Amino acid sequence: METMYEAGEMGQVCWIKNEKGWVVRHIQDQDAVGQLRSVATLDELEEVVRWDERGKYRPLRSEGNLVSGWQYDANSVTEFREGMEVIYPGLWGNAEAWKHGKLKFQIWDDVLTKQTERVRSKVSQAGDMPRRVIEENCKKRCLKAVLWAGEKPADRDAKMPMLCTGPCGMFWSCLEG
Repeated sequence: METMYEAGEMGQVCWIKNEKGWVVRHIQDQDAVGQLRSVATLDELEEVVRWDERGKYRPLRSEGNLVSGWQYDANSVTEFREGMEVIYPGLWGNAEAWKHGKLKFQIWDDVLTKQTERVRSKVSQAGDMPRRVIEENCKKRCLKAVLWAGEKPADRDAKMPMLCTGPCGMFWSCLEG
């Protein structure tokens, strides 16, 4: 078994392997043994991660507003991976591919060539795209490293990186903003 499954972090989540399987919880709760709400199923986990502390829907799962106070116990590597997929859809696979040097991602120049003339013109007139949108919007909301704009994730063995492989709908709507 790879060490990435033993203990680690991804975004606002941490996990540790014990004799029964894996304990997954919010990173703020890593020392809160016996004090957390037990989340028994993936459906329950989905409900927990769907809402922020104020009960507001979280459309961007990689936003830094994951609610704390819960613990998910995974009894197998499959349950662990499925749990991580519920919390951060698609990001575990991207992190594994990155660690093995196999992640494919876009670069800004290629993304831009596929856009309409109107969008390319808007970007050209702004002069500091995509950096301005990334700094003013993406970095304030999302925990991912923006690979397509040249960022590199923090290189820590126990941390699974959260990686943005191409502009999302939030980026494009802010660009249009």
